[in-house]
Amino acid sequence: MRDYIFPPIIFPLFLILIVLPFLVFIFVFTGSAVFRLLFGVDSEKALLLLGMVVFGSLINIPLYERRGIELIRRYEIFGFIYSIRTKEKLIIAVNLGGCVIPLILSVKLLIDICGLILPILVAAALLLSSLIIYSFARPVVGVGIVVPMLIPPIVATVLSYTVLILSGAPLTLLPKLSFIVGVISTVFGADILHLREVGQIGYGVISIGGAGTFDGIFLTGIFAVLFSVLIL
Repeated sequence: MRDYIFPPIIFPLFLILIVLPFLVFIFVFTGSAVFRLLFGVDSEKALLLLGMVVFGSLINIPLYERRGIELIRRYEIFGFIYSIRTKEKLIIAVNLGGCVIPLILSVKLLIDICGLILPILVAAALLLSSLIIYSFARPVVGVGIVVPMLIPPIVATVLSYTVLILSGAPLTLLPKLSFIVGVISTVFGADILHLREVGQIGYGVISIGGAGTFDGIFLTGIFAVLFSVLIL
């Protein structure tokens, strides 16, 4: 029997041509379905909202600068070693699609349901969720603030369910409240409360809601809605 060697290039091509389009389809389908559920809009408007989030994720709005880490680069020329010290800047920015738009959507939902749920219980859920997420969040050099992916949406869904039970509000509000708690508490718990620690991350651009740094705000809201639907 002839032996065949599996070409190394086949697997990357499989990922690009088959797996990646499938994941994109799942993301678009799920994201648009979530927006239809939350805001009661048709498919076209849901896709428009999703498109705003996706294309907005390419835009980082700088907020302020602070001193980053001091880099020491060593060079050797003809046996002589010398060092060059440079101070790199750290720019704090906010991502339009990953933070600003989800926050606006969360505030819109909060206004819609504020008359149906006790405000003090919603505030308590936001505070407790923010503190739990803060306890799990860790600064990672060269990456940003990292939180275990499923912790924020699970916490948001459980606390939202508890709030609805204590308020005597209809459980049909669970997806909306889970999205609100998931997004807002992630912004505060993983991002704002950790701003004083960003100096440990390094230098460059730290974008709240941007992929690779403070990412996960929008995805937290999406997963929180999915978990809430499973409960219902």
